Amino acid sequence: TRSPAQAPIPAITIGPGVPADIPGGAPSAKLGAAAAFAWQEFIALNWPSVAQTGAANTRDTPDTGCAFGDPRCETRWLVWETFRGKVEIFPGDASPPPGYATAPPSVAPAAWSWGYDAAPKYRYNAQFAGSVPQCDARAGIVTPTSFLNLDETDEITLNSMYSGMGPLSGNGTNSDPQLVRFLAKANRTEYVYVARHNGWWAYSAPVGPPIPGATGTPASTGQYVVQNGGDPPPNSDNYVSFPNGTIEAKAGWRLLGSGDDSRRFHTKTVRYYEPYHGNMTTPCWRQATFGLIALHIIQKTQSAPYFIYATFEQADNIRNPAGQPVERDDGSMNTVVNPCPPGQATPCPTTPGTQFVDGPTPAPSSAFPPQVVLQPAKSPYCTPSLQQRPRYQLYYLNATPPPGSGQSAVPTGGFVCVNMRAHPIPKEIVAVNDAAQSAIGTYLAQHHSAAPWAHYKLVNVQYVPIDKTSAGPYTGHDPTTGQNPASYYLANSVVETNNILQTFSGGLFGNIRSDYAYQFWLQELPTLPAPPPPTPAPPNFNATHKQVYYGGSGHDMGGCMGCHGSQGQTQGGDFSVIMARGPVQPPEVPHSAASGVGLTAAATQGRVLHNRRIVRDVQP
Repeated sequence: TRSPAQAPIPAITIGPGVPADIPGGAPSAKLGAAAAFAWQEFIALNWPSVAQTGAANTRDTPDTGCAFGDPRCETRWLVWETFRGKVEIFPGDASPPPGYATAPPSVAPAAWSWGYDAAPKYRYNAQFAGSVPQCDARAGIVTPTSFLNLDETDEITLNSMYSGMGPLSGNGTNSDPQLVRFLAKANRTEYVYVARHNGWWAYSAPVGPPIPGATGTPASTGQYVVQNGGDPPPNSDNYVSFPNGTIEAKAGWRLLGSGDDSRRFHTKTVRYYEPYHGNMTTPCWRQATFGLIALHIIQKTQSAPYFIYATFEQADNIRNPAGQPVERDDGSMNTVVNPCPPGQATPCPTTPGTQFVDGPTPAPSSAFPPQVVLQPAKSPYCTPSLQQRPRYQLYYLNATPPPGSGQSAVPTGGFVCVNMRAHPIPKEIVAVNDAAQSAIGTYLAQHHSAAPWAHYKLVNVQYVPIDKTSAGPYTGHDPTTGQNPASYYLANSVVETNNILQTFSGGLFGNIRSDYAYQFWLQELPTLPAPPPPTPAPPNFNATHKQVYYGGSGHDMGGCMGCHGSQGQTQGGDFSVIMARGPVQPPEVPHSAASGVGLTAAATQGRVLHNRRIVRDVQP
């Protein structure tokens, strides 16, 4: 029985139309209404599209002649799968996107697609002379290009993610078959906005101007955001502010193993990258069938200029050491399954256990908060060594900080198993999941479909920013809105997995999140270029990090929205991280986990620069 404070569960309909906004507007919505909006996005974007491999392409368009999960259309690409990949919008060589075509004088620029529907092509930097080679190319054999381009192998460079359910052997074609790989995409609305501003595809915020001849002034967007306490008007030509209806998707994929029930997974042919003849700095590509295990959907709407953030997972992701699912399909805890390994008490989000320590004032020398510590101090890793992989469970390996960097990521040097979420899925979300899965199951049965969509669940949704005004964990306790820790710290178990990402707020100092990143920058890294001081300067620089600007003020927001604010909005790219970063670097290949190195040398160097940019943004 639902309490009077809980709004009725909204009806979930099965249709191909992407909802434009939360009914009644995001700022006043209840969590259940936001969850229903997220499910309507999920259904519409996972509708079969009109695009087919080897045929003329019309991207981002549902085939209304197909039903949801239609077995007659099971070879079709889904709507979101046909979005442009990030490198198709921001090519690594900073040249116009593949298929780019200017609008004729008789067509308004905003009504032109600028070549959006061109066949997929992934062009990285000049090192590859336009494209990355195929690992096993054979004369006369052409492999159709997959719309799914998995060019990321880590969680924003902080750690690499694995599943013990995956195969142990890649049969000579996959150097790390248990690795979770990622992609990022954007819809037609985002591409058209970028493409019609000549040169914005080559711009990297906040460093440097656009290429000569580019229109608009994206370099000033971050300054505008802070000075005005929010974004420029949508669809701006003078600042980066995407039109309403802009959608981005990020997805996690993995190889399925013999213990997986493939009927419970959406599977597709993906492109992934490997070291070319063992050379870690030179990638090549292969294609294979992977399973979808995570899907982020973010959309800018009229009532939510800061975007609405929804994240979904395949239902079987989190397992205990015996291989039993810790959660039911709807996200509720499986009470007959103990998630903790022997000798570790509940709650036990990870093995080894970790604890985050933050403080209100900076400390001298290198013994400073914030930091992540083992709990207890000598906790064993999930396996005795990197040569032994965990069975069944999700696990990750934190990046090893570069020598002399002053950075810390605890624990490093061993695998960390995921036992449960840092914040369980709220009951309000579980109730909507149950309603959505029931509606989907009934619909699929009516259409004689065995599609797996009832085995995916919404983890949570962020739909209005919150300002946390003091150090330490967020303690809101309203289960009917986003003002509760699970919603504030929105995180996916396979996309944002380690301690830093499961409980992110504030900024990043080195490899550690903190509400006081600015002061630690001044205290601990005096040799690096310091950001300008806050205005006005707070006492002892004890200013919390504001990274989401809306309604005339900054917010110390957590989770996905906080991260997109820190890496997107205040960097001058609206809330789009791919816009803020600009031209895409070479695709990532797996590191050697057995070496104890969390990432490749090139990726580690990139991480240092990446984190500097975030910390410099603490008080623009």
